[in-house]
Amino acid sequence: MSASTGSGYSDEDEGSLMTDINITPLVDVVLVLLIVFLMTVPAVVSSTALKVNLPESGSGAKPLTASPWELVLRPDADGGFELFLGQELTSREQIAQMLEQSEVPRDMQQVRLSADRGVPYGEIIKILDMLAELKLEKVSLRTKPK
Repeated sequence: MSASTGSGYSDEDEGSLMTDINITPLVDVVLVLLIVFLMTVPAVVSSTALKVNLPESGSGAKPLTASPWELVLRPDADGGFELFLGQELTSREQIAQMLEQSEVPRDMQQVRLSADRGVPYGEIIKILDMLAELKLEKVSLRTKPK
C-alpha cells in the first residue's frame, strides 16, 4: 500500500476525492474586481465640483436668497378664514408692503403655504391667485407626512 502524492487527477483513483484546492477561479474573480475598481475610481473622483478660489468682496453684499415666507390659512370663529404670515395675522396689502421693502427680488422669494384641512379648495386657490398677482412664483404647499 503506497500513498498517492499526485494531483488527484490520476486514472488510478477514480473513486477518491480531489484534495487539492484550485485557486484559479478565485484569482480570476479578484482580478476582474480589481479592474472594475480601477476603472470606476477616476469617474467617481472626477465627478466632484471644481474647486475655485473666489475673490473677496469689500461691499459686504448679502446673498439674494432668503428664508421662505410661511403663510398659514385657517378658519376663524366667524366662519371666515384668516391668513397668517408666520405667527402674525396679515392681509394682501401687508404682504404687498413687505414685498416692496424686501431686498429679495420677487422672482426669488419663496413662499410655503399651509392650509387647515377644513379650508375649502376655493379659498386656497384665492390665496394662490393673490400670490400670482403679486408676482410670487415660487410657492409650495405644505403637507403632513403619513
